[in-house]
Amino acid sequence: MSRRLLLVIAVGAFGLLAVGSLATASSSKARVSKDTFVQFRMPSNNVFCAYIVSSSPYAKYLRCDIMSGLKPKPSSKGCVEGSRGVSADMDVTGRATYPCSSDTVYNKRAPKLRYGKTWRRGGFTCKSKIAGLRCTNKSAHGFFLSRKHSYRF
Repeated sequence: MSRRLLLVIAVGAFGLLAVGSLATASSSKARVSKDTFVQFRMPSNNVFCAYIVSSSPYAKYLRCDIMSGLKPKPSSKGCVEGSRGVSADMDVTGRATYPCSSDTVYNKRAPKLRYGKTWRRGGFTCKSKIAGLRCTNKSAHGFFLSRKHSYRF
């Protein structure tokens, strides 16, 4: 299953869970979901990220979208749906990718990761600096995003 589809499922599920929790809040046998969807953004409002853990099928990854676009822009060759050029993502281990995407994790209400601060969760670490955002995983692979240039390592 593609990461984009998992993202759409996760966002939809959390919306349904929020509505459903109103009806089941008093139930003692309410099912506890293991799904997680946490967002943050850079103070510049140019980079938006989402940490996603889906229990069915199991997936854990971090995706960040850069509104000004990746520089240099990667080729969209091989994309069946969407295009490359605005997103970087990675699993908790292994190399980062520039996925084909036709959606976004843009959310202007996401909490800001202030410059000089570090965000950590589930094996991922992101450091916010005026120069850009650098995110790594347990394998020490990751990506750097800024208006001037972006790269994977």
